[in-house]
Amino acid sequence: MLGKKKLWFISLFVLFLLLLTACSNDSETGSNDSESGNNDSNEESAGEDDGEIYTFDFFDGSGPGEDINTSETTLGKMFEEETNVNFDIEHIVGDVNQKIGTMIASGEYPELLNAEQSTDAVIDAGGFIALNDLLEEHAPNIMEMYGPYLELMKRDDGNIYIIPSGASHGFVKPANLEQGGWWIKRDVLRELDYPQPKTLDDYFDIIEEYTVANPQIDGANTIGFTALTHDWRFFALSNQPNHLAGYPNDGGVMVDLETLDVNVYGNKPETERWLKKLNEVNAAGLFDQEAFTQNYDEYLAKITSGRVVGFFDYRWQVGQALDTLYQDENFYNDYMAFPVVFEEGIKDQYLDPVGFAASPGMGITAGTSEEDQVRIIKYLDHIAKEETQKLITWGIEGETYEVEDDGRYYRTEEQIVETRNTEFRDEFGFSYFEWGWPRMNGLYADGNAVEPPKQPEVATMMYDEGDKEFLEAYGIETFTELFSEPDERPWFPAWDTPIETGTPAQLYEQQLDDLMKRKYPEIIFADPGEFDTLWEAYLGEFEGLPYEEYEQVIQESVERKVEIAEKSAEAAE
Repeated sequence: MLGKKKLWFISLFVLFLLLLTACSNDSETGSNDSESGNNDSNEESAGEDDGEIYTFDFFDGSGPGEDINTSETTLGKMFEEETNVNFDIEHIVGDVNQKIGTMIASGEYPELLNAEQSTDAVIDAGGFIALNDLLEEHAPNIMEMYGPYLELMKRDDGNIYIIPSGASHGFVKPANLEQGGWWIKRDVLRELDYPQPKTLDDYFDIIEEYTVANPQIDGANTIGFTALTHDWRFFALSNQPNHLAGYPNDGGVMVDLETLDVNVYGNKPETERWLKKLNEVNAAGLFDQEAFTQNYDEYLAKITSGRVVGFFDYRWQVGQALDTLYQDENFYNDYMAFPVVFEEGIKDQYLDPVGFAASPGMGITAGTSEEDQVRIIKYLDHIAKEETQKLITWGIEGETYEVEDDGRYYRTEEQIVETRNTEFRDEFGFSYFEWGWPRMNGLYADGNAVEPPKQPEVATMMYDEGDKEFLEAYGIETFTELFSEPDERPWFPAWDTPIETGTPAQLYEQQLDDLMKRKYPEIIFADPGEFDTLWEAYLGEFEGLPYEEYEQVIQESVERKVEIAEKSAEAAE
């Protein structure tokens, strides 16, 4: 047994060694901080290649899809090898607002989030972190791509919380429609000797003529006109008065091109005219009786079935169904879109002008560690490199596209077929990466179109025998030739204006959505003799909504965007 004196001495010696070790560690840490310019050591370690693969959760509320890890795709695996990062992507099932509401209530978020219409709510709840410092320190490619739009990306507090998809770099008219249009089944057009509807009456006259003569298609009852009304996609039905009157998709408002005056149109004669037409269409037995009860997937399946004569929608929203029809090799099952307006003389505005939507987009959520914030932003910055952008939109040279001696990109017929195949697109990663992530539009620095279908060398070769039949029948070279060039609108789109949660403007959005979903079915399905009474009842409720406060918020946003655009133009000179 050791004596007390000897035990005390040993204890003192051990304490001395511990203190010496601690001082040594402090000295080394101080040296590292000095050499790194006092940067956070956690952020420094996040930038090192330690060989470990980091997997983060990404919830994409933009639409349904197959849940997948990005590394299971060709592109995602390449990006993983270059960044040591991949993402488990979860897509929305059911009501996106309810899903995001649950996240807000619990305070539990995936590291990366696209909250769609609930973006403002997540920001107001503190669910997204400010990206300003991360972008400046770790994302030079994002800063370059979004350079002209950085001011528009800032919220009232001066912070950037969201990286949207779509930084325009010049206007390129697409060969095929990507935005809204009035679609009619090609077999219908062929049978009726290729009519060209220009007005709303023309459009429904075609539907009625065909439906009366063909009450069934392939043994199932013909549906003259269907509509998408599910969840937040209700705008596919409510936006039409705006388009029919010759305005682009600015959301629930019309913005005067000259005066910049902002007005809602839910209480205007244009909306009354649209609903009255649908009421007449329903009375004629041409309106889909399931339009207000079917969900998004059921709507797409119905179009794919071939029973639907016509519908209005945006190509990006109905693309899954149209792509499926394209692959069945019966080109008469496909649809063709027309720029329908209320009456001749109105210039259509279905093709989007150069614009920038600052929301929705993807953001890094609160609770994500500083090291992981850096890893994620560096991954997104890698996505924003021009060479990566070309991988995402064009693919791999020699495999999915070729290059002429003069540097022009093109695709062979075989490559066009392959890159339009859904299975290939999923496996390669086009389906998961070509939209939603940091992404530019327009033209690359070398003059090639960002999107292959907008490259003339590709567009002309994309048309098959069926396409050429209809192009020739209508005397056009591309399917967008029927559509007018868009007018320049520096504020476009007005719908991406941030709306603060709990304000009268936000209350108006919610109350209007509830009102339309409640009243539109009642008005459309009513006996025509009851229309005026039901419209007045709807109008009475509408007038009780705080729409003037909403108009004021959008008005201020439009004016701010125009001012920023003017300053940018002056600086460029």
